[in-house]
Amino acid sequence: MKISRLIIKNYRNLKEIDIHLSDTVALIGENNSGKSNILRAVTLPLLTDESAFSGKNLSWVDINDAAKDEYYKYIIGNRNEIADGTISCSEFIAHLPIVMVEVHLKPEKTEGYFVKDLSFSVKDGQLQYGLRYEYKPSKVDDIYGIVKKVLSDGTETLDMQSIKAVKMNLLPTEYYSYSVSVPGKGSITYDVLKLYKYVALEAERDEFSRTKERLGSKSLVKLLQTGLTDDNKLKIEKEYNHFFEELKSVSSMDSVINWQDESELAEAKEFFSHISILPNMPPMQSILSSIRLGYSDTELSLQGLGYRNLILLLVLINSLAGRQTDVALNVLTIEEPEAHLCINNIRLIVSFLKVFTAKNLTTQLFYSTHSTEFINKMNLNNVVVMHDGQAFSFVDELNDSARNYLTKNPNLDLFKLFFSKKCILFEGISEEMLLRAYIDSKKELSDIEVLSFHKGFIEIISIWKKINEKTGNKLGIIRDYDNQEKAKKQHDIFDDETSICIRTTSEYTLEPEIVKTENNHTVLGKKYGEIFGWKNMTPNQMETAWREAKASDMLTICKDIANGELSDLKMPKYIQEVFDFLK
Repeated sequence: MKISRLIIKNYRNLKEIDIHLSDTVALIGENNSGKSNILRAVTLPLLTDESAFSGKNLSWVDINDAAKDEYYKYIIGNRNEIADGTISCSEFIAHLPIVMVEVHLKPEKTEGYFVKDLSFSVKDGQLQYGLRYEYKPSKVDDIYGIVKKVLSDGTETLDMQSIKAVKMNLLPTEYYSYSVSVPGKGSITYDVLKLYKYVALEAERDEFSRTKERLGSKSLVKLLQTGLTDDNKLKIEKEYNHFFEELKSVSSMDSVINWQDESELAEAKEFFSHISILPNMPPMQSILSSIRLGYSDTELSLQGLGYRNLILLLVLINSLAGRQTDVALNVLTIEEPEAHLCINNIRLIVSFLKVFTAKNLTTQLFYSTHSTEFINKMNLNNVVVMHDGQAFSFVDELNDSARNYLTKNPNLDLFKLFFSKKCILFEGISEEMLLRAYIDSKKELSDIEVLSFHKGFIEIISIWKKINEKTGNKLGIIRDYDNQEKAKKQHDIFDDETSICIRTTSEYTLEPEIVKTENNHTVLGKKYGEIFGWKNMTPNQMETAWREAKASDMLTICKDIANGELSDLKMPKYIQEVFDFLK
């Protein structure tokens, strides 16, 4: 069973999100884009791994700022009507912001029993199942009364600036409460909800191995308890009693308190003879909690931060294994699993997570990352791109053809593509050498990223525009003409000269474009006439010789450009226009 759709409204910086999900979810995005908030939100309709409701009650700060502003503007516009009761309680309460998180579940055919109480609609002939978390007003009369009093007592003009002084009294969340229900239906029982759990591992996990008491972590205890059978527990008790008898013998415990011979009371001997030392075996969890993690023969606290984080991840994830019998769905959320790990350990955890999720079908993994190692090119359905509280799932945004196109691209770097301030997409190795060399020769162009793509730019332009709306980021595209006028026109439609600039070559290859630009023929002849045999060549002869030469000739020219030895060489018009656009 997996979460196939996630709907979020008014939670922190997530105003409104409605995305479809794959079996594993990889969240990518810039800092403060909302990745951590999605990881937190998806757990709200679920129980913690300890089967409790801790952390489900939100507060004023958890309500989306835009939703609060809409509410305050309503109050400002209707201050008098609310204060004198013209606007009724029911009408007023309808404008209070509500936090809502809804997860739609997709069970396997054999899991119908688990979701029999969670159906809420039929779509395309299929029953829809889900859970809904809401944080909303519960004591509505109290809220209405407080707001009326605040508005009645105040005499000053109320606007978005002055309302800040009383904003929390106008939205008293102490009269809010949360509920977990089936969408459009009533609340559900604990016995049903306990089948849907989560484990969250936040980015701030360094404390795990900083203190000794944390080393006997719940994850380790749970992992050990899971592996103990009744026979194992019986054996532990017997061994504990055996250990105690040995301890008594070695330490002579009985003789320490056997002081009855020194008593003057005749009956003391009989009384003292019954005093004994008995074993006091602690509960199994206490025994297991005294065990600490290590690496080889060294305590974990003495290991480097990377090893400590890696071992924590492995222990936590292993503690989730084998729960198919008592859990319908177990959501595991991890913030930045690559944190503090070297490249080899990053690859180790990537491989481990891949195998783990494949074997444990009741576990669904959600994680945020800034590492390309955690982006599976063979399954880009996993990717959800975050920007400024918005989410774009590749399941929704790209069709199979577009995903296959990105998968086949050898230089795919989604982070550079979607989040660079300035980025150029181009085709061909020669173009890459020329662009990088020219950028190296100009300090003012040092913030430009260049990525090699092969045809099909349209498939990524639309999602780039959605992600980079109002960011000020710019995308330049340099594409080959290849005698395809129709394709050129299709691409030119996206050229808005504001955020996207698209230029197409006029020649079939790059060399003629360079030779025919301004005075480049003379500059190249003077510099490389003796070296490449270009002396006294016409422009046509030079471009032919260059095109037929080895790639090392282009490399030599590009090195000289980067070193500033060809400052008089001009870029072809279509390339220069892209650079001018990105400045």
